[in-house]
Amino acid sequence: MIKEADKEKPILFEKFPNLRKKIGWVCLGSFPTPVHQIKTLDHTNLWIKRDDMSSVFYGGNKVRKLEFIIGDVFRKKKKRVITIGGIGTNHGLATAVFCDQLGISCSLSLFYQPVTRYVKQNMLLFHKYHADMQYKKSMLGAGLDFYLTKKLEHPCAYLIPAGGSSVLGTLGFVNAAFELKNQIDEGLLPEPEYIFCALGSCGTMAGLSLGCILAGLKTTVIGVRVAASNLGPIPIASPFAVTTLMKKTYSLLKKQGHNIPKLNLPSPRILDNYFGKGYGYPTREGLISLKILKAREDISLDPTYTSKTFAAVMDFIKDHPGTPTLFWNTYNSVDLSDQANTVNYHDLPKNFHQFFEQKEVPT
Repeated sequence: MIKEADKEKPILFEKFPNLRKKIGWVCLGSFPTPVHQIKTLDHTNLWIKRDDMSSVFYGGNKVRKLEFIIGDVFRKKKKRVITIGGIGTNHGLATAVFCDQLGISCSLSLFYQPVTRYVKQNMLLFHKYHADMQYKKSMLGAGLDFYLTKKLEHPCAYLIPAGGSSVLGTLGFVNAAFELKNQIDEGLLPEPEYIFCALGSCGTMAGLSLGCILAGLKTTVIGVRVAASNLGPIPIASPFAVTTLMKKTYSLLKKQGHNIPKLNLPSPRILDNYFGKGYGYPTREGLISLKILKAREDISLDPTYTSKTFAAVMDFIKDHPGTPTLFWNTYNSVDLSDQANTVNYHDLPKNFHQFFEQKEVPT
């Protein structure tokens, strides 16, 4: 079983000791994640933060968020968590993996996304890690089920929003910015002028943006939008959504930590032109960037989030030679294909069988 004692407490607790008594946390990952230079793309100052290596069980950016979220689950003595995402949700899988290890029941409210090989594998893994899978067809249907039905049916459950991008989840990336500051101070990389990250549920970008300011970095965080900016009137991956999450997270820190400094929060800088046809649909530019990074650095990306983000990085460095630039790799590098292969899709709930019987979107 994973325990807090397995590693030191978050850097955020060291910087602001009052938070330690007020905010739950549990050790799930291996930090700090490595950072190194990419020297194969004709750019003299391009670096990568390897959050794909954040855990030996399941890496990626969700680990940082879940350390604070599941810490709160334990603090509130909850036995069941419910979350929401696409049928191939990485967040849903990470939640299922760690809940299974910790003896917490996990339910997933899922909506459609384009069916790729990777999406099929994640569905098999949901079952492998004993998640209760419920298909709600559309994002709107899953959202209504999550925010209305589930609250009524399971009043004692702990609800985690999409992507783990709650205020507590966002703290994971405020802490990550302090981790990066330590690595800069140790001389492992120069202070980046820009950090590029995928922008989906907003937690990674909001946390890094807020964390960089608190850590005294002058870095600008650039979010590459990989999800719809709005669902009807509801902001999802938009400047308003990022700003709102930053403000809420900052308010929590101010409330719980008496020595949190007064800040002026930055306006989010978001790139919209790498989204493509929609959430989960691979883009040509993204697939090219995926293949290039794999061939030259042996680093894997995914078609939904990180390949689109790295496509933006590749365009950016053409016009900014020598500018210190950091790509934050939020993908999971742990190969779970052997585990997925132990599951027969017929063992999944019947309404998920259709996705294994239709043609995959090519990647």
